[in-house]
Amino acid sequence: MGYAGAMHRRRTTVALLLAAAGLTSCTSDPETPSPNGGSGVLAGLDGVRDTWSGLQEVEDGVRGLVVEADLDEDITPQQLTAVLDALAQAEPDLYTLSLAWGELPKSVPDDLGDRDLVDGAYSALDPPTSDRAEQFLASARTYDGSVTLSSGGTEVVLDDGGPDDLTTALEATIADPVLRRTPHLGIRTGEHQPGDASAVRSDEPMTPVTLDRWRRLRTTLASAPADSAPWIRLREGRDHDDEPPVRVSVGLVLPGVTQPGTVTPETWGDRLWPMIRPQLDVVGKLPPGSAYELGNEVPQPGGTGLPDLDRLVSVAVGADADAGGPPTAWDAAATTYLGGVTSP
Repeated sequence: MGYAGAMHRRRTTVALLLAAAGLTSCTSDPETPSPNGGSGVLAGLDGVRDTWSGLQEVEDGVRGLVVEADLDEDITPQQLTAVLDALAQAEPDLYTLSLAWGELPKSVPDDLGDRDLVDGAYSALDPPTSDRAEQFLASARTYDGSVTLSSGGTEVVLDDGGPDDLTTALEATIADPVLRRTPHLGIRTGEHQPGDASAVRSDEPMTPVTLDRWRRLRTTLASAPADSAPWIRLREGRDHDDEPPVRVSVGLVLPGVTQPGTVTPETWGDRLWPMIRPQLDVVGKLPPGSAYELGNEVPQPGGTGLPDLDRLVSVAVGADADAGGPPTAWDAAATTYLGGVTSP
C-alpha cells in the first residue's frame, strides 16, 4: 500500500539527520545527566534533562530554529504538555524530544532502533497538546519497540517483532484506556523494512473490530507457501477521498520466482488459493469500496535496487468498486469468489 506511516517515518528520519548535522559542538554525558540542564527555549522546564536550541542550517542555504531535548523517563503528561506548549510558542523549524536516551538526540542513526521520540519537521503537532503528550507517554510505556509521535500520528516499530507480536500489541492497545482513544495510530513489525513489514494503522481509534480483522488475517499466513516470507498490512481510513475505506495488502517473496508475470493461477494456484480465499473471506465483510491486493516481490534486473512488487490480485468490495489498475490473471476468479462472500 505504500504504507503512509512508514514513508513518513523515513522522511522525518532524514529531517532529524539534517537537523543533527550542525550540532556536533553540543554533547551530553549519559553517565552524569543534568536535570533541567542545557540551554535554549526548553531549559529549566520540569521533566527536561538536557536541551539545546539555536539557529542551524535546515536546508541548503536556509537557517532555522532547531530544538533538541532529552526528557526524564518519568516525565508526567502535564510536564510534557508544558514542553509541547513551549515549543508551539517558539515555532522551531525542526525539533526532536527523546525520552530517556541519556543524551541529546543529535546522534539519531539511520535505523531508529528502540528510540522513543517526539519529532517535528516543518509542522506542528495537532492540538490539544495535552492529548498528544498523554498518547506519546502511554505508547512509549506500553509497546516493546520505538515510538515516534509526529504531526502524522503515532508510529510504533516493534523490536524484532513478527505478526504474533503485532497481535499482542493490538491487544494491549484495546486494553489501555489512553491508547484505545488514540487516533492515527500505526503499529508495524520490526522484522523487515517498512515496505515489507506486517502493519496495522487506523485513522480512527482502534476497536475490537480492528483486532478481530487482524487476528483473522493473521491466521491465513499459516497457509502461505513455505519460505515465502509473507506479510500483511491492514489500513483503516483514507489519506484521500478517492482511496478505499479499508485496504488489506499482502506481500510475498515466492522462492525461485525471479521474473514478473510468471506467477499465474496455472503455475501457483494450488499453492496460493488456500491463503487467498480465507483472506477474501475477511475482505468480503469490510465496508463497500474496501480493497484487497496481493503481490510478489521480484528482484530488479541486475539485482540492483529495491525489489519490484509483481501485482497478482487486486479486487474491491462491491459491484461498482474500482480496484485500480488493469485486471490480472487472478482477478476474475478472485472477484467471483469475493462476490459469493459478500452476497446476502
